[in-house]
Amino acid sequence: MKIALIRHGEAENTLPDEHRSLSAQGKLDIMSLATFLRGTRWKFQSAFHSPLTRTTQTAGILADGLECEKEPWTVLRPGASPEGVASELSTLKASGAFALVFHMPDVARVASYFLGTSESSFYIPPGTVIGLNLPARPSPGSGLLLFTLQPEFSAGLAVRS
Repeated sequence: MKIALIRHGEAENTLPDEHRSLSAQGKLDIMSLATFLRGTRWKFQSAFHSPLTRTTQTAGILADGLECEKEPWTVLRPGASPEGVASELSTLKASGAFALVFHMPDVARVASYFLGTSESSFYIPPGTVIGLNLPARPSPGSGLLLFTLQPEFSAGLAVRS
């Protein structure tokens, strides 16, 4: 199974937190990220996301660019547990590709769980992706790191249709 762990794009600095929208730069970063992910030639089935506004918007941009479904996953709301995410992933098609859009520090916690590393070794900026290959039944340390990409390195990618 191919998994793209994604921290939502840069959000506006407004309150309340759960209603913060993507900034203009955040939207551009995610469009570039969609271009990069399309270039992987993974066949994304779904962009799963936390129910918060900025993750819903990020997943929407990705789903449009990747021509896949967008679905809220309550397991990705702030405070997501790696075990809960692993459990949900084990219900999906093992040969599929899926984007998971959620929040820090949860993205770091889930990435470190699958990679078998300390979560303190991860800071994931907004709009960053971590690509992993996972077995059908993901467990601690069972992931293979395939790529990481931060927005500053995808900014030059043209958004193509």
